[in-house]
Amino acid sequence: MSEIVVNPRAEELGRVNALVGGRGRYYNERFAGPLSIKSVIRGSAIWNVGGARFEVTPQMALIVNDGEEYTIEIDSRELVETSCIFFARGFVEEAFESATTSSGSLLSSSRMPSMEFSERWSFNGALLTALQQAGDNRDDASVYDLANALVRLRGDIDVRIARMPLLRASTREEIRRRIERGVAFIHASVDSSITVADVAREACLSRFHFHRLFTSITGETPHRYIARLRLERARAMLRERNRSVAEIALASGFATPSAFSSAYSKHFGIPPKKQL
Repeated sequence: MSEIVVNPRAEELGRVNALVGGRGRYYNERFAGPLSIKSVIRGSAIWNVGGARFEVTPQMALIVNDGEEYTIEIDSRELVETSCIFFARGFVEEAFESATTSSGSLLSSSRMPSMEFSERWSFNGALLTALQQAGDNRDDASVYDLANALVRLRGDIDVRIARMPLLRASTREEIRRRIERGVAFIHASVDSSITVADVAREACLSRFHFHRLFTSITGETPHRYIARLRLERARAMLRERNRSVAEIALASGFATPSAFSSAYSKHFGIPPKKQL
């Protein structure tokens, strides 16, 4: 019997590993379920979770923790296609325990570690590749690979946080929460001309302190993170083919169409007009 089920009934979520896909132009639903990864194959969809608004487009993924309540919103002229993986409860936790515990300890341990992701948003190439393969192959091997990619992502984040020059674990957790607050603000305001100073203020940190801590935890500067998010969002809008380049530039938070075209060409290797 396969360990991944396609589009099961809602009551099965959490009992099995499930791939849930959908297509539509309008959708609004509130839900709470097991640990899951949200992605979009075409168009864009908005997930509201943890008091933050995340607009998901292709080439990015959103992680929602077990038991978190969220809403999904789709309101588009063009068809939107979503693809979400819901893990059976305990599946990723077992992967995490296997990766972080010695073989001898695994044989004698009956305790299941808890898993929670404070860094919800991911552009991680290995995770996105594993996510796509799970969606394409829909087999047991791909869902194991995806769980292991998720565990490695969590491990990378934990290592970066552990290396921070802070004395107490409680201090590290407070910094993690403040950075998460800043990330939520970025996603809620990405279509406006926000600055790093604006985000640092929301996180209750000085701009230089925020810049250093954000870079330590996420592995990239806040400037790069904001630019990447804007460009990925712009690419999704270009693919819908219902707006001009100038309109998309302004909707993506760029001051001028020329600045947008230059940044887009540098990031993706082609000018935005060729995506229309």
